[in-house]
Amino acid sequence: MARSIGMTADATVFRAVITKTYPHGTFTTYEGPYGSVGAARARVSFWTNHLAEVDEETGEKTGASRASGYVERGNVTWTKA
Repeated sequence: MARSIGMTADATVFRAVITKTYPHGTFTTYEGPYGSVGAARARVSFWTNHLAEVDEETGEKTGASRASGYVERGNVTWTKA
């Protein structure tokens, strides 16, 4: 997905690093870059909530999730491709 992030030549960008656990294995995905730490944290929160485990008897979330993650920060150096 194309995204427009207005940034200077020495900008700091952020990405969400998300570990998802499924019955067939565990996978790490990366989402971003984002122009703010808050936007990257929102993606971690989304996946943590989206893959939250639900008690089959009550239908309530158990507080456990099949996803976890953190945010990484990086500096961008732009060069001609």
